[in-house]
Amino acid sequence: MIKKKYIPTPIVEKKKRKKVKVVENLETRRLSTLYVIWRFLVYFARIQYRKFTGKADVQKTATQLREIFEEFGGFWVKAGQILALRTDLFPQEVCDELRSLQYEALGFPFHIARSTIESELGAPIEKIFESFDEEPLAAASIAQIHRAVLLKKKKKISVVVKIQRPGLADAFKRDLDVIKIFVNLLVSFNVAPYFRWEQFVVELEKTFKEELDFRYEAANGRRMKKNLKFHKIYVPTVYQKYCKRRVLVMEFIDGVLMSDYIKTLLSDRARVKQWDDENDVDSKEVGEKLFLSLLRQIFEDNLYHGDLHPGNIILLRKSKFVLIDMGSTGTLDAEFRRIYFNYINALSEGDFPKASDYYIRLCIDVPKANIPRVRVDMARGFDSWSAKSELKGLSYREKSLGGATQEVNQVTFENGIPANWTLLKISRSFFALDGSLQYLLPELNTFKILKKYNKEADRRALINSLRPNNIRASLQQLSDTFNQYNDIILPQLRQRTIAFELTVNRSALTLATILRSLSSILLIGGFGTLYVFLYQQYFEIIQPINVEVVDEVVRQLPYIPYLEWVGILIVGGLTFRVLLACVNILERKEFGN
Repeated sequence: MIKKKYIPTPIVEKKKRKKVKVVENLETRRLSTLYVIWRFLVYFARIQYRKFTGKADVQKTATQLREIFEEFGGFWVKAGQILALRTDLFPQEVCDELRSLQYEALGFPFHIARSTIESELGAPIEKIFESFDEEPLAAASIAQIHRAVLLKKKKKISVVVKIQRPGLADAFKRDLDVIKIFVNLLVSFNVAPYFRWEQFVVELEKTFKEELDFRYEAANGRRMKKNLKFHKIYVPTVYQKYCKRRVLVMEFIDGVLMSDYIKTLLSDRARVKQWDDENDVDSKEVGEKLFLSLLRQIFEDNLYHGDLHPGNIILLRKSKFVLIDMGSTGTLDAEFRRIYFNYINALSEGDFPKASDYYIRLCIDVPKANIPRVRVDMARGFDSWSAKSELKGLSYREKSLGGATQEVNQVTFENGIPANWTLLKISRSFFALDGSLQYLLPELNTFKILKKYNKEADRRALINSLRPNNIRASLQQLSDTFNQYNDIILPQLRQRTIAFELTVNRSALTLATILRSLSSILLIGGFGTLYVFLYQQYFEIIQPINVEVVDEVVRQLPYIPYLEWVGILIVGGLTFRVLLACVNILERKEFGN
C-alpha cells in the first residue's frame, strides 16, 4: 500500500472532471469488408487529388487516417496503434496521429457491470465488495473502470475494478476477420510487400489474445511489481483471487495522472509550479528516473512496460511515481537483447559506424544491398542526430532516442531492409514515454542519460556478482564448462584423430607435476589469505586460535576493504580450480599418459 505521506494534493478538482456518459443500449457495429475498402479508396483518392493539384498536406493526410480508424472503432483502434510502429514506412506526422488514437467510449450501465462481475467471480457483488461505486470512473474501448472497497475483516482496501465491455470478444473477432480479408487483398495485389503484412497480422492476433483476457495483465502486474520494487517504483497490488478473464481487481492509487499534470502545465503553468512546490516534486528528476527505469527494464529485468503514455503514470509526492496498466509488456531473447545493448552503448559513446553495424544486425532478411554504403549512410544519420541533440531550441523529438532511429529509418527503407518488429515495439515504448519526457525534460541530453545508466548498471552488476548465491552460481558454471569440455569436445576430437598408440609424453607429465606443485602452494597460501581476511573482517571467529607471533605479522599488513577481499578470494579459488583441471587433463591417456 502507498504510504499516506506520499499521497499528493489534487491538481484537478473533482467537479471539473468530465463524467463518463452512460447509455442503456450500446450499438453493435458491423463493418463490412466492402465498406472498409470503399472508405480507404476514398481516402487514397483524396491524397492523389491533393498531389495532382499541388496541395499536398502531410498533416491533413495523417489526421484523416486517424479519423478513419476512430470511425471504425473497436479493434481497428488497436490495429492503428500497431501501424504507428512503422516509423520506417510512414511520415512522422502519420505515426504521431496513429499513436494518439483515442476511441471516445461510452459507458455501459451498472447492471451489466454487476452481471459480468458475478458471472466471473461466482458470487453476489455484495459478498465481494463492502461498497461499489455504480458510476464509472473511466471508460475505454476495452473496459470500464469502477471504484470499490474490498470486503475485508481487519482493514478496508480501496480498489479499482476493470470490467470488460459486453460483447467485446465477438465485436473484436468480426473486426479482426475484416482486417485479415483486407490484408489478404493487399498481399494479392502485391501492395507494399516491404511492409511484411504477415507479421502485422501476427501482432494483431497476439494483441487480440492478450487484450481479451485480463489474466495476462494480472500476471504481468505481479512480475513488474516484483522487479520495479528494486527501481523504487511502485506498481499497484493485483488481487489475484478476484482476477478473471473479464474482471481485474487491483489497488486504487490516490495520485495525479501524468496526463492531468501535462494538461494543466499547458493551460496554467503557475498552477503546476505551485503543485510541484506543495508536493516536493522535481519534474526533471521524475523524467530522468522514468528514462533510466525503462532502460533497466529492457536490459536487466528483460520485462518492460510497452505503453508508458502519460495516462499510465501516476505522480506522488517527493518525485515518486507509480506505473499502471500492465496489459502491454515485452521481453527479448538473449541474443537480441545483447545486440541491442551494444547498439545503445555505441550510440552513447559516439561510435556511429559501430552503432550502424549493430543496427543492421538487428534487421532481418537483409537483401543484397551495398552494405558498406548503407553503413556509411546510417552513420551519417546518427551523426546528424548527435549534432541536433546538442542544440538549444530544437524540439524534444529531434533530440530523443527515438529521433536517432528516425534518422536511419529512411536509409533502411531506401535500401529495402525490412525492420524488425521487436525493435519497432521497443521504439514504441520510448515514443510513448516521450509523451511525458518532452514536458519533464525539454532540454534532454540523451548521451548524458545513457552514460549515467551504464555507470549505474555496472555498479549493480558488480554488487550482484559478489552476492554468495551468484558466486556459487559462477563457480558451478565454470565447473559445468570443464565438464562439457570433457564430455562433449574431447570425444569429438578423438573421433577425428587417427587411431594410434600414444607413448608417454614426458613434457606433459613434467608440466602436470609443476602445475600440481603450484596448486599445492596456492592452497597453502589460500589458508593464509583466508586467515588474514577473517582477522581483518571477522576477528571474533579466529580469536580462539590467534597466536601472538602470527598476530604481530598480520597486524603489519595493510587493511583491505571487504569487497576487495571477496574479489581476491574468488580469483584465488578460480585459479586453484583451473590448475587442478589442467593437471587432470595433462595426466589423461588422451594426452600421453
